[in-house]
Amino acid sequence: MIYLIVGVAGFFPQLGGSMSMASGTLLGVASVNVLHNIVHLIIGLAGLSGGRTESGAATFGKTFGVILLLIGLLGFLTPNLLGILPIGGYDIWIHLVSGAVLAYVGFTATAPRSAMA
Repeated sequence: MIYLIVGVAGFFPQLGGSMSMASGTLLGVASVNVLHNIVHLIIGLAGLSGGRTESGAATFGKTFGVILLLIGLLGFLTPNLLGILPIGGYDIWIHLVSGAVLAYVGFTATAPRSAMA
């Protein structure tokens, strides 16, 4: 849900967001552009969709946890991925922390118990 909110907020220049490929600094913290906002919307929508079931939530946590961890690490090497996606600065830590939380929850989730047990 947080990624969905950030994705929407990122389109508002009043909040430091950007509706173009030019980078803005959302809430004075993280660099975003229209592509970055769309990626946040996709992550947020995937989270809402996956969160409908326990197994879906675990799969979402594993998948996007690993992806966000990789993006965070990649931000150390290239702060602007392919020259079109800002992932450096504070974004590195945001991606590493949220990725670690998602991965931890996804990989430590236990199978749901049946009602008969």
